[in-house]
Amino acid sequence: MSRHEDLILCDCFSTEHLMIFLYDDDPDWDRVYIHTHLNPDRGFWKRLWQGLKYAFGHRSVYGDFDEMILRPRDHKKLQKVVDILKKIEKRETSKPPSKL
Repeated sequence: MSRHEDLILCDCFSTEHLMIFLYDDDPDWDRVYIHTHLNPDRGFWKRLWQGLKYAFGHRSVYGDFDEMILRPRDHKKLQKVVDILKKIEKRETSKPPSKL
């Protein structure tokens, strides 16, 4: 079978705001993988400070988040991923229960 990738770039057109969907036509392939990269490069000292805080157990109440602005024209890519997930669900529900 063949593997597929769909890329969705944020509406701000920053290549740091990118979502990659990976899936396969193979019936044994039962997952859709999403790779995201949202955090911009902050510079060495800021990353070092964040790393030290993390190493000593500091947790921000807000977390480290960014955003992804989806464009209306990306709906076809998202729908394709939803359709793949529906196929996977249908295959899983039609399988006979495994004997333990």
